[in-house]
Amino acid sequence: MSRTRLGAVLEGVEAVLLDVDDTIVDTREAMVVAGTEAAAAIWPHRPDDHRAMAQRYYDDPERWFPRYASGDVAFDDMRAGRLAEVATAFDLDVPSDAHRSFEDAYAPAFRSAQRLFPDVPALLDAVDRVGLPVALLTNSALSPTRVKLEALDLVERFDVVVTTDTLGFGKPDPRVYVEACRLVGVEPARVVCVGDSLEWDVLGAEAAGLRAVWLDRAGRGTTEEVTSVRRLDELAAAIDRRFGPPLTDR
Repeated sequence: MSRTRLGAVLEGVEAVLLDVDDTIVDTREAMVVAGTEAAAAIWPHRPDDHRAMAQRYYDDPERWFPRYASGDVAFDDMRAGRLAEVATAFDLDVPSDAHRSFEDAYAPAFRSAQRLFPDVPALLDAVDRVGLPVALLTNSALSPTRVKLEALDLVERFDVVVTTDTLGFGKPDPRVYVEACRLVGVEPARVVCVGDSLEWDVLGAEAAGLRAVWLDRAGRGTTEEVTSVRRLDELAAAIDRRFGPPLTDR
């Protein structure tokens, strides 16, 4: 991404909406680690398959999570649907106590597996230096989002945290971006949304009137005309260039 294009997206920006999962937090790995523990609790006789089961749960081929994010299914139904799909894929039955066993094993493992991507502090430092407010906008529910922030000692870092519980649905519904902007006190046209999902964090945000930067960590690229970075410290450097050094007493 050229400096010129990234700088143009940041011109006049007054706030940042930051995605959580797989943007600032390595949710993929945390879910696979926790899912491996959960699969072992439910199907202990298939030890060689536990991590593959967890990976499939994360991959969500039947797209239960997007259905939950749109408000079509409840959180517990989403989780049950994903678990049932894993069981079918591995030719297994779902025991009657599977959902309790899943939660008892998954929750502590998920909390302990939380990791911040190493390029996140540079971005948070950059927005602090120039006084840009940062709100979190995630399609996760409030409870697991709080688990992530508590585990990473970030609960007090963000004044605004918008989850699917806020309005009963999430991205890419335009209303959730507008609500996040309202809560942070900045017009959508002056807000940049940053995240790893092209659909939710970029195209959805732009459709709602925001600016957007796609975090393309894997370098997948796209035919869409979007602004992208490979790392958040690239965005941090662009913020420093665009807004300049903070004023100090002389």
